[in-house]
Amino acid sequence: MIIAEGRGAWWNSYGSLPLDECVQRAVDAKLRFMVIKYGHPDVEVAFTRANIPFLIERYVYPNNPEGEAQKLANAVDAGAVAAVINAEVEWERLGANAMQTLIAAFRARHPTVELYASVDTRGNRLNLPYQQVLRRHITGWLPMIYPKTFGQGVAKAFSACLDGKDFGGIPILPTIQTYDGVGAAAVAEQVQEVNRRGLLGCQAYTIAHATDAEWAEFAHQEDTMSEAEKKELAILRMWLDLGKAWANGDLQLLSNKLAVVGVRPTV
Repeated sequence: MIIAEGRGAWWNSYGSLPLDECVQRAVDAKLRFMVIKYGHPDVEVAFTRANIPFLIERYVYPNNPEGEAQKLANAVDAGAVAAVINAEVEWERLGANAMQTLIAAFRARHPTVELYASVDTRGNRLNLPYQQVLRRHITGWLPMIYPKTFGQGVAKAFSACLDGKDFGGIPILPTIQTYDGVGAAAVAEQVQEVNRRGLLGCQAYTIAHATDAEWAEFAHQEDTMSEAEKKELAILRMWLDLGKAWANGDLQLLSNKLAVVGVRPTV
């Protein structure tokens, strides 16, 4: 099971819903994870305190690939469980070198941390050099599928992004539209399309933009995680707790958490 499997949501600073309400939405919906825009440590802390793991996302630019990699790596050092490279139009006229540099710099610091690609896969973009580099290194694709923004119905938007394309056998986990007043019916239809296609999960973009009605359609999805998958998630959350205890110097809490997995340190 990969980290971004199942239901998740994105957070950025442009939504109107207050942070505490976003956290409550995520808790009530039993989201498996959040994708958080780089540069908001207070948001990272808020979701971590609610025992919701977060992936760090950055909209990367090709003029400073090593710098972009260091920012993602720093966020992993600070507690992110995975990293999302959001690469868009700035990369489309370039060769492979800049993306190769970015990934090599990130891997130099975090050789095994899961990487995901947030990209536009319409048209021939999967064959562009930067996306060809990504496919050699990522754990999963997070294709942006935004029906209202694309000016298409849900089925056509999914088809434009996914059909007749070679994703290299890598899991496809769409980012679906819950912003710009897309409407509850369109959110429900997007979720249904994810399920109809048998995809492993999706994320709402974003938790703070969705209206109550739109969020309700996303949040009420049936929890289809197996008991083994739930156990994996519980272990991941326990490691988050361990990290917090270590960072805060709380030796008693650290000892208690380690005891859960049969480790009894002397402190």
